[in-house]
Amino acid sequence: MTSNYAARIEALRDDALGIRRNVWRALHGAGSGHMGGSCSAADLLAALYFNHLRLRPDEPDWPERDRFVLSKGHANAALGAALARAGFIEDGVLDQFYAYQSSFGMHPDIKMPGVEMSTGGLGHGLSVAIGMALGARMQTKDFRTVVMLGDGELQEGSNWEGAMAAAQFKLANLTAILDYNKIQQSGAVAEMQDLEPLADKWRAFGWAVREIDGHDMEAIVEALDALPFATDKPSLLIAHTIKGKGVSFAEGSFLWHNNLVTDDVYEKAMSELGDGA
Repeated sequence: MTSNYAARIEALRDDALGIRRNVWRALHGAGSGHMGGSCSAADLLAALYFNHLRLRPDEPDWPERDRFVLSKGHANAALGAALARAGFIEDGVLDQFYAYQSSFGMHPDIKMPGVEMSTGGLGHGLSVAIGMALGARMQTKDFRTVVMLGDGELQEGSNWEGAMAAAQFKLANLTAILDYNKIQQSGAVAEMQDLEPLADKWRAFGWAVREIDGHDMEAIVEALDALPFATDKPSLLIAHTIKGKGVSFAEGSFLWHNNLVTDDVYEKAMSELGDGA
């Protein structure tokens, strides 16, 4: 590993820590929110926003920008934290989470700079991302489209319709990232509606698939750098993650999919996360 590469990985780990800390900060200000899926996605969002996506925070509507859709809209606290860190929005917006007339709501809202789609109705993001990728082809643009899916929302049939369509159109400019934390609001995904054999299903639908540890920053960067995984297929990156990553009492528990964040809870979470830039 070169010193420059090592420094880049360490900087991205710091970015992920900063996102997690600001997730808890935003939720503490609101009194509650979705911390589980926000924290499981933090490493992936850090790698996307600070190493992979071609963006201009000072020009959020730049026509050549890459498009990112957070289909698992309940993780908007993490998206907002990433957008603030990247410079799309002011840091103070994080203290307005879920506040009256705030653009930083429980789910992504296109009124906030850097947000490409209002989501939260689970199962819709993939199909919209397919439209964006098709639009790029029709306009002969080389921007890439990335959509982040939640495992619970893969129980929605619209995702599988979209998966077939993306393969039919051979959308190599489309990447889906699955935050596979294996916990949804009411319990384990496998108990609610088992998705396995997941990778085999997507391959059968015509996608190029890779699996990684979604908290291993080197593995994330290497996978994103390798995109597209095939020249004539859409790509799926299955990232195995831990719900509530970074805070012991929230990790792997459906009770912390969404919960209250009292002063005591906030202090415990921040003490475990440690210092963050």
